[in-house]
Amino acid sequence: MGSLSASETPAGVLLAFFRRRQWRQAELARELGVSVETVARVLRALSAGGMPLTRDDSDRPQVWWRVPKDWAPQGVLFARHDTPALLRTLSRAPRSRERDALLAHASKSARVLDQSSRVQASQLTETEESWLSVVEDAARGTTLGMRYLGTARGAAEWRYVSVQIVEVGPPSRFLAVCHRTGKLKRFRVEGIALAKLDAGTPYRQAAPSAVAALMRESVDGFQGEGARVECAFFVRDPESRWVARNLLSGMRVDADEDVAGGIRVHCSTPGVLRVARFVVGLGEAARVETPELAIYVRDLARGALKADPAALTGHPGLEKRRFKARGDGT
Repeated sequence: MGSLSASETPAGVLLAFFRRRQWRQAELARELGVSVETVARVLRALSAGGMPLTRDDSDRPQVWWRVPKDWAPQGVLFARHDTPALLRTLSRAPRSRERDALLAHASKSARVLDQSSRVQASQLTETEESWLSVVEDAARGTTLGMRYLGTARGAAEWRYVSVQIVEVGPPSRFLAVCHRTGKLKRFRVEGIALAKLDAGTPYRQAAPSAVAALMRESVDGFQGEGARVECAFFVRDPESRWVARNLLSGMRVDADEDVAGGIRVHCSTPGVLRVARFVVGLGEAARVETPELAIYVRDLARGALKADPAALTGHPGLEKRRFKARGDGT
């Protein structure tokens, strides 16, 4: 008996009552691997220290200890076997001053080496660190007032929104009901110059089906305007293997389709421009199969060539390297 140290036994008792609201004294001692006398002494000390423990001797020789149903200790308790998962999860979170401080404290408290430097997590920008927590608090049901720099107007202006979903990046985005238009829109945390919770302005809850539809129809977080457009394009082998592993969110490869020599990618979205930019980046490895997408791809390609007239004539050295890269020469 007595496998827990003097400091670990009270912590074990707190964790036990966090899991269950009542224990038989002898059962709790077995659970913690200590003697009945030890657990009784710790329970009396915790009770004297303010823990709302109630002792019940009516079921002699059994002794019961209970806490109220709504009791919770100050702070959050983690069992020893949960600590590695906690540290791994913190290591994977986007790097920020807050994350690094929590990780260092958790590692020190658990007496384990902080190996987060070996895990290459993404890095929040200074603006995201400043305002992401406010946006997350607003998602609990409070209107967010913010000075926001949008790409359409090109100037920062005051907006009121009701945050529905937060997408941690980078780039970090949030889906919200814009109070000015009444529509669901995506906003980037990076566009916030100032933000605060506004409990005096009623929060607007969007229909869950509308939120799910917008999330499903967005491509790489790009929403676009207007009606959904069906987009499809073919990607040849061997480029198809890389593309299949690096599709933008919202795109899919239909596994049911038997496509010879490559893959066919589909999506249904108002954000056709974002899809077209992805396709243009694939060059001649991709072939567009839907008319609306073809128009966007053609316009982007023409615009790029117009901006660089020299590209129209080609370059012998580049052509030779491309020829060899495709495996058509030695």
